[in-house]
Amino acid sequence: MLTEGIQVRSCSNGVPPPAIVSIAGCSEMPCDFVRGVEAGTMTMVYEAPFDIQTLRYDRIMTALGITSSLPVRPERENGCEFVIGSMCPFRQGDLIISTYTSSPLAIYPLIPVTIEFYVYDEQDRMVTCFQYDVRIVLSTV
Repeated sequence: MLTEGIQVRSCSNGVPPPAIVSIAGCSEMPCDFVRGVEAGTMTMVYEAPFDIQTLRYDRIMTALGITSSLPVRPERENGCEFVIGSMCPFRQGDLIISTYTSSPLAIYPLIPVTIEFYVYDEQDRMVTCFQYDVRIVLSTV
């Protein structure tokens, strides 16, 4: 199990961030994500704040002072498919370990971006929320 991760920021809505967020290949923010290439997998460790039947991921991004939706691909939206060591549903207090992998599109500009990542349950209650910073970079290969 993960014991440490990167330092993330809380969302402004007061919903607690995960206890641990680890992004493969990133030891501190901002994390470098290569444009047009599947980026590091993010692993999140958090406690279920209430009984949960399903998990759903969502995110927004802010770049150059503009905030916009950053759609999650349909095949990655169902968080229950990316739970490690257990499975949905969860009872209040259960430890949840889940993953998400980003893929910055080849059209993304090479600029710093703040991403706000959300995990919701089947009733659209926010389970956890956090912010992290990335830099979209070109491949060095």
